[in-house]
Amino acid sequence: MTTRRRALAAYLFPPLAVAAAFFVIPLAELARQSFSGGLASYARFFGDSYYLSALVITLGNAVLVTMVTIVVSYPLAFTYWQAGPRRRSLLVILLLSPFYANVVVKVFGWMVLLPAGLREGYWAILLIDVHRAMPFMVLMLAAALARIEPEVMESARMCGASPSRVIRTVVLPLSMPGVVGGGILVFSLTLASFIVPLLVGGAVGGRFLAVLMYHQITIAQDWGFGAAIGVVLLATASLAIAVGNRVVRGARLGRVMGDGFGG
Repeated sequence: MTTRRRALAAYLFPPLAVAAAFFVIPLAELARQSFSGGLASYARFFGDSYYLSALVITLGNAVLVTMVTIVVSYPLAFTYWQAGPRRRSLLVILLLSPFYANVVVKVFGWMVLLPAGLREGYWAILLIDVHRAMPFMVLMLAAALARIEPEVMESARMCGASPSRVIRTVVLPLSMPGVVGGGILVFSLTLASFIVPLLVGGAVGGRFLAVLMYHQITIAQDWGFGAAIGVVLLATASLAIAVGNRVVRGARLGRVMGDGFGG
C-alpha cells in the first residue's frame, strides 16, 4: 500500500468507524430484532389493515408536506437570490433562526401560538412539519439558484422573453436540482417524524408509523414487532426516494437535473 493510500485510509477510518458504530450496527440490530420471531411480525403488519392504513397516512403526509414546503419555500429562495448583501445577511439570520431551538421547544411554541381548535390534530402536524422543513428546502433552492449564470437570464430577456417566461422556462428548469435535493431531504425528515405527531397529532398522530413503533417498544414491550415497523418505515423511505429519483430523472427536465447532480 502506497503512502498516499495509507493516508487516505487513515482519514477515512474515523468517519467510517463512527458511521458503523452509530448507524450500520444499530440498523443491523433493528433488522435482527424484527426477525426474532421469524416472519410473524411482518405477517402481522401486512395482514392488518390498521397498520397498512398507518403506512398510507405516514407516506401521504410526507408527500403533502414536501409539496407544500416546495411551494412556500420557492418565493423565499428567489427573494434571497435576488437580494443584495445586506438583505441576504438578514434573511440568512431569519432563515436559520429555527435551528437555534430544539424541535420539542418549537412544537411547544406552536402549541402556545395556535388557537385551541388547531392545537391538536392533523392541521397542527402539517403546519409544524412545513415550518420545520422550510429552512432545509430554502437553503437547497437558494444553492441551486446561485448556480444560474446571470448571462443566461439576460440572453432570455434579449430574445424577448417576459419576466414570467424567464422564470418559467429558465429559472425553474435550472433550479430543479435544488427542488429534487430539497424534496428528498424534506420527505425523509417528515417520513421519520416522531415528536410532532406524538405531541400535537391527537388521535391522528397515533396512526403515524414512528409513533406506533414507539408505542410497541416502550408501552407494549413488543420489541420484535416494533423493530419490524421500523424496518418497514426505512424500506418505504428508501424505495420512495429511489422511485422519485428515477421518475424525475426520466422526465422532460431529466438532462438538466442530471447535469446538476453530476449525472
